Formats: sequence, structure tokens, C-alpha cells
Amino acid sequence: MGKRDSKSRTQTRSNADPFKDLTWDDLQEWAGATIVSRGQSYQRSRQVQELARTSRGGLIAWVQGTHRYATKIETKYKELISACTCPFGGVCKHAVAVVLDYLEHAKHNRALLTVTEQDHRLQLLQNTADEEERDEEDDGDEADDDVDHPPLRRSRKAAADTLPDFLEQHTKAQLIALLQDLAQRYPDALQFLQDRHNLSVGAVPKLVKAVRAEIAALSEEPGWSNHWNDEGSIPNYSRVRDRLKALLAEGHADAVVDLGAELLEAGTRQVEMSHDEGETGEEIASCLDIVFQALPPSSRSPAEQMRWAVEADLSDAYELCRGAKTFWDRKHPAAAWNVLAEQLALRLAQDQPTKSQDTFQRDCLSNWLILALERAGRREDIIPLCLQEAERTGSYLRLVEQFKKAKRWEEAEQWIHKGIAATEKHWPGIADQLRTAFREIRERAQDWLRVAALRADDFFREPSLQTFQALQKAAQRAGTWPAVRAAAMHYLETGAAPQPSTPPWPLPESGLKNATEPPPVHPPLTDTLIAIAIAEKRPDEVLRWYDQRKPRSRGWDYGWFAEDNIAEAVVETYPDRAVAIWKQLAEKQIAQTKPKAYEEAARYLRKVHRILKQLEKEQDWQRYLATLRKANERKRRLVQILDTLAGHRIIEGLR
Repeated sequence: MGKRDSKSRTQTRSNADPFKDLTWDDLQEWAGATIVSRGQSYQRSRQVQELARTSRGGLIAWVQGTHRYATKIETKYKELISACTCPFGGVCKHAVAVVLDYLEHAKHNRALLTVTEQDHRLQLLQNTADEEERDEEDDGDEADDDVDHPPLRRSRKAAADTLPDFLEQHTKAQLIALLQDLAQRYPDALQFLQDRHNLSVGAVPKLVKAVRAEIAALSEEPGWSNHWNDEGSIPNYSRVRDRLKALLAEGHADAVVDLGAELLEAGTRQVEMSHDEGETGEEIASCLDIVFQALPPSSRSPAEQMRWAVEADLSDAYELCRGAKTFWDRKHPAAAWNVLAEQLALRLAQDQPTKSQDTFQRDCLSNWLILALERAGRREDIIPLCLQEAERTGSYLRLVEQFKKAKRWEEAEQWIHKGIAATEKHWPGIADQLRTAFREIRERAQDWLRVAALRADDFFREPSLQTFQALQKAAQRAGTWPAVRAAAMHYLETGAAPQPSTPPWPLPESGLKNATEPPPVHPPLTDTLIAIAIAEKRPDEVLRWYDQRKPRSRGWDYGWFAEDNIAEAVVETYPDRAVAIWKQLAEKQIAQTKPKAYEEAARYLRKVHRILKQLEKEQDWQRYLATLRKANERKRRLVQILDTLAGHRIIEGLR
């Protein structure tokens, strides 16, 4: 596919030949660092052939990849525009290679021919542009740049549109001969025709047997893939999918559902053994999509259809049953929901888990039962069921949510306390959710003092910017923020927490007890103090705590308040400190001696340049770059990046 009007944001140029003034920074802004690097490789390996000028002053060349591509570069309104017959949809590596090859010619004053508008490459590019206007298709990505396709593929859609006219021109005998020829050439076409024949003569059991055998054969071996070397073996379920579609189209929905049960069982085993990125599961799920489409027209009663879908969900550990959504989006009668509820209640009563890991499956089953009771209009049976299951499976949160729906607030709070006591040690995540539910009940009652006290509990157990801001919001509504803030900051600096109900602490007890002690703190908590100072736009405090921070403090390299953010926070008031921080970050990246680290270093160095330029210290910038270049002159990729940052014209650095 070609590219039209891929414009850059390069600066305005006064030179008659705008290509000669290009800097590496211009080129990266136009194409991106990755594409520029690939273009350099193409140009160095002499992939650019028959470079010439166009009558409009642009560049035209062949660039050799897996195929030979016609590539053109022009300028319009002082901006670069590329067009190429390769599949990539943006500014491609071939375009970059052409620009660099031209600059090498210009460096050595090599003359170039000027082509006419009848040049074959220009014609190819025009044909590609015309084709794209007729049929917009996805262009793929750079990774597919050199895929094994002709550079000017005909649109599949256009070909499909002309097929009926082509077929209508043939007699019956000619069409039969054509189909026989296709069947001989392509085994899949032969199988397709045989399947249709079996369906037409009523040999459905034969086809079902074939599908069953194919499922068994396909599911024997695990799928695997290695994206590092682009190798793998993923089972191809396309023929199973096509056969299920054919069976459903001919009215054999029951057979499709029966096969679906076998497919889900075999597919689950296969996915469990597989080592891929989900491709095997996707193959199986695409077949099960058709199975769920077959449920409504099957001979099963509405309740039986629903039971089948529930059982499929309960046995689905790998999200293979995504197609169930379309089934459940349909309206099902209340009577069917009632029958389903009775069936699920009986199954739940018969289920006697003996291991703790069985509680998840039991919870899923009871969730379906709750839904069935709700849709059947039997809401009065839901809370008794949740009470029965709460202590058995630890599903306290579900019980609390049902009490909240029923507006039984006191009972909800009672079970929150019971649930926290029961889950604090072994399921702390559930206990945290119950605390959130308690706070939401207090918020509904507009008990802002209690809400602030709950937020204070969160903050003193896990001091962070997020818990601090949540405490601030609640304490402001309670009218207690000045005193609360003073105590919170004192805690961060000294580790001394306030005592509830003791002045000047203005908040009451939260009403929730913690079964576990909070982790020990080692004041001052500089990470959090810096984060708060950044959020409050207090650069003096940012630097104060930055200078006191503990080296490699927990979370320092991974929090949003990393040193880059610190530099941004103080740059307006203390630009020299910001520059020093960015230099330090850049030099740490350079020390890793990895190309990706060099790109990260360049990000910080650009910030250094921006500030030094504002401070009118361009000479300091150039001296710093020269120092870096000399200290790292053997790191070829880094030197290229530093040349880019120096703003030198590309043509000056070419040999």
C-alpha cells in the first residue's frame, strides 16, 4: 500500500534545496526514531537503487526489500511528503533511506538524472493511489513491511464484487468443470463440497462423526508459540468452525450444541496444556460462538438452554465461552428462570466441598442461583441464601451488597464487622472491600466525621499521596482539614500517629477495628512527602525532601513521583537543579550501554537543552554534548543520538 500526504512538522527552510538542511532531529520528528534507524540500515546496505530527481524537485528511487518498492519524496509548503508502494501505512523506512541516500550524493556532489512524468515508478505510485481511493483497507504495520505480497495487490473486495458477473458468464457444465478442478487442486474445497453433499442427502450423522473426530484429533496436542523467533504450532479449528456453521444453517442446531459440549471439554484440556499467547483459546472460542448461536433454535426448552449455558460457564476456566453473552442478552421468560433456580438450588444442596479451593466454584454456582431467583421474581429468597453461604465460603461482601439493596443498613453494618473479623488475616482483600462498603454507608448517611476517620485509618496504615488526598477530601467536608493535615504531616515527618479522641486530633474512632498491626515506618517518609509537595506545587518542599530522601527508597524507581517528575516540578523556580537531575538521569541511562537506554537518555537530554536554551546557555549545552560524545565515542548508536541532539545537519556528518 502507498502513503499519501505523510507530512512532517519540520522547520521552515530558506535553502533552495530543503533536503540539504535536514537535521537528524528533523528526520526523527518526521518518521520516528525506530523508522529512521531502519532506514539508515537500508541506506548503508545500498538498498536504494536508481535514485533520481523528479520534475518537481522531489526524489524518486527503487528500494529493495523482500520486493522492490517505488518510493518518492517531495516537499510541500516546506514539509516532507512521502509515497511508497510498500504495505506500511505511514512514513516508512524506504522513504528515510531515499532521503539519506540523496544526502550522501549531495555531500559528494554526485549529479542525478531528472525523470519525466512517464517514469515507471511514478506510474506505479499513481496506480497505488488510485486503488486506495477506490477501496480503503487497513495498511498493516511496519512489522509487515516486507511481507510476501505483490507490491500492488488487487483489492480483495473489488475481486469479490466482480465474481458474480464472472460466474454468470458460464454454463452449468462449465461451472461443474470449474468446481471439479477446484476440488482437485484444493483439499479444503473438496472437503467443503463433500460436507455440503452430506447435508443435502441427509447424511448428518456422518458429518457429525467427522466433526467429532476432528475435534478429538485437533485437541490432542497443545498449542505453542514463541514470538521471539516467530515460531509456533497453533491448532487450526477453521474447518470445525465452517462445519458447525453449515450444520446450523441447515437446521441441525441440536447436533451443534452436542458437539459444543465435547468441544468445550476437549478444548479446556488443550488450553490448559498450551503455551501460547491465547491463540489456541481464540480458535476454540470462535467455534463455541456458533454453539451459543445454536442454543435458541435447538429443541431444548428455554430452561434447558439456560442450564446448558450455566454449566458451560461453570466449567469454563479460560474464557472460551465469550459467545454466551449473545445468548444471555436475549429475553428469557420468568418461568424458565424459576425452573433454573430450582435446578441450581438442588445442585447447590448436593454440593459438599471438602477443600477450601472448592469455595470459588460454589460461589460461582450460588451467583447464578441468585441471578435466577432475581429474574424469577423471588427476591425474598436471596438474602437467606446469602446468609447461608457467607460463613461457608467467606462471601460476606455479597451478603452486605444484598442488605444494601434491601436498605437494611443496620444488618449490613453488623455483617461488615463480622466479615472483617473473619477475613482480615486470610483474605485481606475481602476485608478491604468490606471497609469500603462501610465507608459508603457512612457517606450515604452524610456522617462526614466518621468518613474522615475511616480515611485517616487508611492513610496511617498506608501513607501515600492517594490516601492523603482521599483524607483531605473527607476532612474538608467534615470541616476538620487544618488540624487533620497538621497531624498527617507530623506523622510523615516523625512517625508519630495521633491518638483518636485526643486533642488536637478532631476525628472520632472510625468504628472499625484492625486485626493486624500496621507495618513499621521509618521517618521521614520522603517519597510521600515529595509526592504531596509536587501535588501542592511547593517546589521548596520538593527539594527539601528530595535532598533528604533515602537512597533507593522503596518504590522510588517505580512511583509516578520519580526524579523526572521532581525536575519538572521545580524547573520553573530552580532550573539549575532540574537540569542537574535530568543530566544525572541521562548519564545513568547511558551507563547501561543499551540502545533503548540511549533513547531514554535522549528524552532527558532534550529537556536539558530546552532549559539551557531558555537560560541563553547554548554554549554550555554544546560543551556538555561534546563531553558526553568524547566519553562515549565507542558507542556508535549513542554518538548518532548525540549528533541528532546537537542540531547538526545530516549532510555534515556523512562520510
